[in-house]
Amino acid sequence: MADTSTLRARMMARIHVPEALLTRLGWATLGYILVQGMRFGANLVLTRLLAPELFGIMILLTSLRVGLELFTDIGIGQNVISSPNATDPRFYNTAWTLQVIRGVALALIALLLQPVISHFYGDPTLHEILPFMSLFLLMTGFVSIGQPLAVKQLAIDRTSMFEVAICFIGNIFLIGAAWIWPNIWGLLTGSLLASFTGIVLSYFVKPEIKHRLLIDWDYVREILGFGKWVFVSSIVFFLALNFDRLILAKYVSFAALGIYGIARTLSDVFAQFSVKLGAEIVFPSVAAATVRGVELQRKLAHRRMQFQAATMVAIAGVIALSDFIIRIYDVRYHDAAQLLPWVSVAAWLMILSTLNENLMLGLRKPHYSAFGSAAKLLGLAVLLPIGLTRYGIAAAAVATVLAELMRYACLSVGQARLKVTFIRQDLLATMALIALAYAIRWVAFEIGLTGAPGELFRITMYR
Repeated sequence: MADTSTLRARMMARIHVPEALLTRLGWATLGYILVQGMRFGANLVLTRLLAPELFGIMILLTSLRVGLELFTDIGIGQNVISSPNATDPRFYNTAWTLQVIRGVALALIALLLQPVISHFYGDPTLHEILPFMSLFLLMTGFVSIGQPLAVKQLAIDRTSMFEVAICFIGNIFLIGAAWIWPNIWGLLTGSLLASFTGIVLSYFVKPEIKHRLLIDWDYVREILGFGKWVFVSSIVFFLALNFDRLILAKYVSFAALGIYGIARTLSDVFAQFSVKLGAEIVFPSVAAATVRGVELQRKLAHRRMQFQAATMVAIAGVIALSDFIIRIYDVRYHDAAQLLPWVSVAAWLMILSTLNENLMLGLRKPHYSAFGSAAKLLGLAVLLPIGLTRYGIAAAAVATVLAELMRYACLSVGQARLKVTFIRQDLLATMALIALAYAIRWVAFEIGLTGAPGELFRITMYR
């Protein structure tokens, strides 16, 4: 009888995946499933404790906070992952010092911008909670530099355990605070405690790292040289990712925004996994690869197809069973079922774009990421204002799909120039996704779980 190691070797040879890569994928997948499972459970509890408008307010506050973070992003993490000097204490301490300075500056900028933001949205509750945004921004500067170092070394087991621990403890704080104070102050208190927990735990990812304030001007120039395109990319990426929520907060009720946020949260489960996979595996792996062009395309195509197949089945299931899935939420959130198929298709396109984007980052071509996000932002900026006046929130769901297509097209042009393109593979996978979604929907309809297949992608809610 073959021993365990022989059986494992045969299995690896059959699926054409190196064992080291499969181990990293296993850690990344396990960690992601645990984190998303806990977030999903926490959301179910919170939707029973809190009204939709509170979710809407928190979505807007989070979008504004992340926006300010990205508007000053110089790619600290990306620099650490891509730089050959990353393990030099002078390099990573310089990077951490720049991060601390940025956090303090962000907190001050947020305080100065609060009157402008408050006036734009004109909501009295928002005016009261905006000062707390500065606390979130200040804390971001003190996160340990150990996490990007661990990602560079492909220590996915450490980073995954770190994320699971943060999510578990953070959800306890969030649910506990919302149960004690079922209002916006409970959400704020729980979120602040969760953020502080993440900072503390980040120093245990690589405890051997000794942080100290230090500036090495040679390394500053290196970081800023690479980071200038990350800075541009981050600005347009944030606007492209959050433009729908920021505009909806102005034109629709916070309750409608909260319902839209639930649909986005469910669909983004898969998109966020592609972001994690791209940042922790694709980006560092391509950066370390010794081949380029067509040879790199051949090397990546099979593994990319395997990931697509697994993701396609999951997203097709969410599209098909959208109205069944939403039933587990409080009845106040059930209108999200109409938006879920559209935002799920957008999430699929975002997955394809994110894989392409991290490939380009690994090839040290960050400007293509900026161009792709700019194309998506342009699509949203044109389509949303037109659609909102006639269709309300329905326009946001449809516009995200069209805008994500524009981002994908822009990234594909850059890949074609480098002779590493996957357009045919992605087109076939997308056609298979839609066909599978309708097939699952038909079966679910026949056994009484969902509405008719013809009801997919139909939206009747507007404001």
